[in-house]
Amino acid sequence: MERLIVDAEGKVTIPSEIIQKRGLHPGDELTLLETEYGLLVCRKGLAMLEEWWNSLTDEEKREARTEAEWYESLNEEQREAFWNQFPASIEEEDEGDEIDLSAVERPVR
Repeated sequence: MERLIVDAEGKVTIPSEIIQKRGLHPGDELTLLETEYGLLVCRKGLAMLEEWWNSLTDEEKREARTEAEWYESLNEEQREAFWNQFPASIEEEDEGDEIDLSAVERPVR
């Protein structure tokens, strides 16, 4: 999940890593869906969202609603704490996980 901030002009900036990951380009159309549980941004429009929602089991739908209701019940401070518990990026989370392959012994064939 990514955190977006609305600026003074009402604009939201999508993080560059998400733009690259999703292959977004200037002029691409996104759909903003307002639900009773919050806002959803979809690349391929409402039909794709409906397809995804309909693919969920009843239990998965209940879980999604419960999670959305829980999040909506949080105050701003609690939401801030929730978002700050995650690493700022995948790279930050994986920092130090590198392996120097030149130091790994390979079996002789």
